[in-house]
Amino acid sequence: MNTSLSWIKAYVPDLCVTAQEYTDAMTLSGTKVEGYEILDRDLDKIVIGQIEKIERHPDADKLIICQVNIGAEKIQIVTGAPNVKEGDKVPVVLVGGRVAGGHDGKKTEGGIEIKEGKLRGIDSYGMMCSIEELGSTREMYPEAPEYGIYIFEEDAEVGADAIEALGLHDAVIEYEVTSNRVDCYSVVGIAREAAAT
Repeated sequence: MNTSLSWIKAYVPDLCVTAQEYTDAMTLSGTKVEGYEILDRDLDKIVIGQIEKIERHPDADKLIICQVNIGAEKIQIVTGAPNVKEGDKVPVVLVGGRVAGGHDGKKTEGGIEIKEGKLRGIDSYGMMCSIEELGSTREMYPEAPEYGIYIFEEDAEVGADAIEALGLHDAVIEYEVTSNRVDCYSVVGIAREAAAT
């Protein structure tokens, strides 16, 4: 069984521990924890940006040049994403930031650092992200497009922390719940156990 640490903390507001401290305490209490994954471990410098202008790339049919407002400034990003349009709010990794992996969903140990670059002669100062590049899946975010960049709701705040907006400042805890602990087959049961430890 899996739960997020933030979900447990919603039921036990006084629980102020790291994922490692939590898993150690739960295992000592008799609720065996198999492991945990820090969701934002390989994510850095990712904000919500709004695409203000899109132009065709002069030397590439499948690339577009986007002018993106990231709150403090506007940056230019070259992309091949098929699903973006002017006005969309998207996750933007700034130069020097990191994403968890590629658009194929495969994570890279330590993440992938985003650098300033040129795509077919045009400068690009960041990258717009798919949900897979953020280390997550469409299973967790069913509204995410199958191909292309993740698009936030219209009320998302430009310049805000995209990792926070997506709820990725969290950890997923995997439990091994034995058949004699049916009280722990639910989030409420796990939260009760956490409150008692």
